[in-house]
Parts: sequence; structure tokens; C-alpha cells
Amino acid sequence: MALNTVDTDASDVEMASGTPAQAMTPNRWAAALATSGGSGSSFIFVRSDEDHGPELWVSDGTGAAPRLLRDIWPGPHGADIANMTRLADGRALFTAQDPDHGYELWVTDGTADGTSLLYDINDGSGTEGPAMFTALADGRVAFVASNAAHGKEIWVTDGTRDGTNLMLEMTSGAEGTRFYGPIHAWPDGRFVFSTLESTTGPATKATLWVSNGTAEGTVALSDLREQSVMLADGRLFLDNGSHITVTDGTPEGTRIMEGTPGTDGARLLNPIGEDGILFRIIAEGASATNATARDAVSYFVTDGTSTHLLLKVDLTANLSNAVHDLGDGKTLFKVTVDGAEQIIVTDGSAEGTGTLLFGQEASQVGNVASLGDGRALIIKGYSEETRSLLLVDGMGTTEILSGSDVPRNLSADSVTKLADGSFIFQEAAWGISDAVIWRTDLTAEGTHVAPELAGIQLGKNFLELGTAPVVPETPTDPQPPTLPQHDWSSVLPLFDVAYYLKNNGDVAASGVDPLQHFLQFGAAEGRDPNSHFDISFYLNQNPDVLAAGVSAFDHYMASGWKEGRDASFSFDGAAYLTANDDVVREGLNPLLHYLLHGEAEGRDAIQATPHATGAQNPLVDATFYYATYTDVAKEGVDATQHYMDFGWQEGRDANAFFDTDWYLARYDDVQKAGVNPLEHYLQFGAAEHRGPSAAFDGDAYLARHDDVAQAGLNPLAHYIQHGQFEGRDIFPA
Repeated sequence: MALNTVDTDASDVEMASGTPAQAMTPNRWAAALATSGGSGSSFIFVRSDEDHGPELWVSDGTGAAPRLLRDIWPGPHGADIANMTRLADGRALFTAQDPDHGYELWVTDGTADGTSLLYDINDGSGTEGPAMFTALADGRVAFVASNAAHGKEIWVTDGTRDGTNLMLEMTSGAEGTRFYGPIHAWPDGRFVFSTLESTTGPATKATLWVSNGTAEGTVALSDLREQSVMLADGRLFLDNGSHITVTDGTPEGTRIMEGTPGTDGARLLNPIGEDGILFRIIAEGASATNATARDAVSYFVTDGTSTHLLLKVDLTANLSNAVHDLGDGKTLFKVTVDGAEQIIVTDGSAEGTGTLLFGQEASQVGNVASLGDGRALIIKGYSEETRSLLLVDGMGTTEILSGSDVPRNLSADSVTKLADGSFIFQEAAWGISDAVIWRTDLTAEGTHVAPELAGIQLGKNFLELGTAPVVPETPTDPQPPTLPQHDWSSVLPLFDVAYYLKNNGDVAASGVDPLQHFLQFGAAEGRDPNSHFDISFYLNQNPDVLAAGVSAFDHYMASGWKEGRDASFSFDGAAYLTANDDVVREGLNPLLHYLLHGEAEGRDAIQATPHATGAQNPLVDATFYYATYTDVAKEGVDATQHYMDFGWQEGRDANAFFDTDWYLARYDDVQKAGVNPLEHYLQFGAAEHRGPSAAFDGDAYLARHDDVAQAGLNPLAHYIQHGQFEGRDIFPA
């Protein structure tokens, strides 16, 4: 064992069922409790519980239990915290919703008294709050906000009420401006942003703008609005599908790069080396499913003047996960070369490129978590016996942990560097609601679970403040999360009396026997018997059970779990069995085991992935729909059915490239006709050369891929079903 653990003999840890428990979980928690130390800084993060919903919490960084910072929307509704952005003085901006103002701009210094509404910008309903926050080099923050007088425009703030102002009314009146993509900060304090159409009159058709945060300092740069990569020296590279442009932020310093090979269809990736960018080109007509995949992907490096080929790799279905920017000019490739998987690290030069892992060793690497300083964490091996946590540094690796103490996998985008030089990262949880957070100083002794941060999601919902505010005294020893209190019925397995009464106030007030109420009325009314079985979800996901008119709960307990049916959005029984082979060996019902034993043992309840249940529209991407609209996923409603019946009228998008609101706004004849925009596009719009969104140009797709055009296929339907997996290029409208 690499961790300093408290001695726990696996034979002494028993489940109520009599099967031996896995020793990894208790040991992991014991080690964390024994060694958890702090960085001395304060963290703010979003955490949700039954009493408050999602609200802002704070930890003082010492390992002590975190506390609710402020209950912005009292009660279980929650404040829907988002857009956390650090200010120059160490405080943080964020957006939150309360019952009086809707979504607005807030600020915090990590104390309850220092957490307050900064500016009530939207004087309307407040249903659309500020967004697109970008910290600028001069300490200010730029963002997009909307109100009744000006519509949607760019604002800037220094974190004070007087220093929060509308930058420029680019479009006069309440209509506002339509922005495209993120705001990019320039190293000198300026920033660039894009609009979908001209907003300054007939003199310019520009969509790319550069600004210093003032009206007079905002000028049109060019008509580019595509993928971009910013270098530390202040140059911005942009790709518009037919050529690469480099700019220093001035019209005279903006030029098209000459002599770049095959830039039609190039994709910019990330900075590399001292002053270069990496871009990718896929051979025309190549497919990941046949012999054309070999050497079909070329990676080039350019500094804006000269360009050279870095390497050629095979086209595979994992193309989107092939390149990882490690920072400090280094890039890690997880690719296949001549049929063999390889992990390659490079600084963009031939002499600075080398193979780190090859063949079977490379194939055992899961996610790559960049530390942002030229290094990365990876996990190699899939079994508990062979798994190891490795630090990638240059052309070598160093083992940090091995065996059962190693996280099962990494969340690639969750690494956060703290002020003391240590890192925290999230163990990728496949939808687990209580995510496992780890802290590491890149040594075995300093790598452990951080139990005080259990249940949070790193990334945009976590921020380290610049100062450590004074907080009320808390217990010095962090405690594991409090487990729910159950009151299991002795008559019906998994009927939780306490849960049923808490969630059904009318039953509690009437004084009737809760189990009898459930059996006679509750089950038929869709009332759930416990926290992890959802009757509505089960029936929506299993129309055969619904048609048979049988009890959903009875069906699951008798046969559903054996057939691999999910109990609810919050519990995937098949995944639980995969993760817990001792439960499989005993032939136990996974939900029964988890609620009676696994929950108390710290085993994970893995979130289910809903599936489509009816006839599917080719343009409804069920995976996208469920991931984007969790309210639909939690109910288990068929994605196509929901979009066709309700979704399009609610402004929801059927896939990542069909923008319902955009389509109706652009084509007012469709809006006036009151027809479903997706059906219109599928039956008429594509043939009439109408685009589905600003992100996808169907005509350009057909022009680029003539096999699709010759087959007479709908361009977006082809891309959703085939093109994206074949690595085909798309073009914005």
C-alpha cells in the first residue's frame, strides 16, 4: 500500500449479508482522515442537499468540514450557482438565482457578510442571467448580460457596483446583440469576441471584434468567427475552414497565412513549443472503419511563418480524445500509429517528440488529466491489482500510487492547482452524485481522498479564493458525509417508511399506515417507495411494463433487476454489479444490496443512462438530449417523444447542431406557421438550403463530402448518425 492507512483487516469488515466487503473503501477514507491537511486557502463550491438545494458552500482548506456560505434561495429550491470567476483582489463573481431578482450578478469574499448581490442588471423577470464570463489581464471581468432597455450586450466589472457597466450598446434598443462563441482575453487586457451579424451599420460586415472594455476602444477586426488559439505572445490564430489567419488585434496586423498545406478543413488545436500552434488535417475521404484510416490524420505545427509536419497517425473513432494540451508548450497524443496504440509526448519539434508508452501498455491508459505545467496524471491498468497512478513529466513517468489505493479513473477536465502547489482532482464517476475528490502533492504520502469535499463537482463549480477569510470555528477532524436515516419496513423489502412520510406530507398528516397507503394508492399514483427507485422513470423506460399494467416496483424486485433494467436515474443496477463482483457472486439484487449495505460501506450508486424507447427521429440525438436536459433524463421520457411533444415549444435543442430558437428566429415563415422547426428542416429546410444553426452549414458539408450529396442525404442527419464518428469536418453557417 502506498498510502499511510489505518490498519483494517479485510476479514474484519463484513456486510450484513455475510459477504466480505472490499477493504479499499474503508482504507481510503481512513487514510484521508489521518493525513488530510489544508492549503491554507478558502474554496467555494456548489453543493446540494435536501434542505437547501444547490447553494454556495465554503471550506477553509484545512480539512475541516465545509459550511453553507449563504442560503441565497431559502429552502430546497437552490440558487443555481454558476459562472464562478475570480477577481484580482481574491474575491469571486458568480451568478445566482433568488426569488426576488431572478438570475443576477453576485460577489463573495468567502464570508456570509461578504456574499451579496452586486448588480440587479436584468430588470425584467430575471430568467436569463449574465453569462460568458472571462477574466481579463487587467483584473476586470467581461461578460454578457441582458436587460429590458438594451437587450443582450457586453458588460465589464471590477467587482464593485460603480465599476460594473455596460461596455457598448452594439445594437440600439431592446433587441440586443447576438454573440457567437466565448470571449477571449488578450494578454494586454484587451479581449476579442464574435457576433453573428453586422451590428454597426452598412460600413462593415465584421463579426470578429477587439475591445479594451470601452465603447471607443471596441473596433471591428475582420469577418472571422471560427476556432481560435491564443499564444502567450498575444497572437491569435483563427481557422475559417479554408485558410488560417493570424492577428495581433489590429487590422494592419491581421493576415492570411500563406503556404500552409491543406488548410481546407484544418482544425486548430492548442499552443505548442515556444511560439507555435498545433493543427490537424484529415485526409479527404478517409474513414475510421476501413483501410483508408491508416496514416489519414496529419498533425502540423506552425509559428505563423513556417509550417512543418509533426506526425501522421491512423484515423480512429477516438479522434476527439487524441490530443491533450499539457501546458508549457507540451502536448500528449493518445493515438494509433500503424495499427499500434501509442502515448506520445512532444514540444512540437522532431527532437522533442518521443513515445512514452507503446502497444498494450498504451491501451491500458484511460483519461489524461493535464496539470497545466507540462505534466499530467494518468491511470494505467484496469484491474485493482495492476492499476497505477502515474505522473507524466517530459519523456518519463513516475509511479505515485499502485494497487487498491489508486482512483479507478480520472476526470480529465477537473484538475485544479492550489496556492500551495498541490492539486485536487476528481475521480471520474460515470454520473455518481457524490463524486470522490482527491488531493495530491504528487507523492504517495500526500495523495489521498479529501472527504471534506465529498459530493462536489470540480471545474466551473469550484474556485479557490485568493485570501483566507476568518470563518467560525469548526471541528478539527473532518467527518465522513452523514448517511441518510432509513426506516425499512419489515413486511415489504426496500419500502422506506421514513422516506415515504417525508416526501408525502399528505400521508404523514393523515396518520394512515404508510405501507398500506403505498400498496393501495401510492404505487398507482407514482409515489416512490425509497430514494433510489423511481416509479415514473421505470415505467417511462419500460413501456412493456406500463402496457402490462403491473406494479413497477413489484416487477423490478421480481425480474427487472435480473434483466438489467435501471431502478431510477440515480441507480444503474447493472453498473453496480459490474463494480462489485462480490454482490454478483452472491446473486443479490443490486438495489437491495446498495440500500441495505453498500450505501453505509461507501460504495457508489452509479447514475443510469436513459435509453430511447420509441420510434426515433434521425435528428434527435438522445445522448445529447439527456445530457443537456437532466429533467427529461430523470423522468426517463423518450427523447424523441419529449422533443416532438414539448421540447421544441420550450426552446430545447434536438442535438448539438440544431438550434431551435435560432432556426425560428432566422426563418420567420416557419415561426409564423407554428410548425415544429426540426420536422420542417428535415422535410423542407435542408433542400431549401436553410441552415439548422450557426454551428452547422449543410451546404458546405455537402460540398465538402460529395458522397453524402450524391446519396441525396440530409447533411445534418448524416453527420449526427455517421459523420461525427468518421471524423468528417463541419463548417459554421
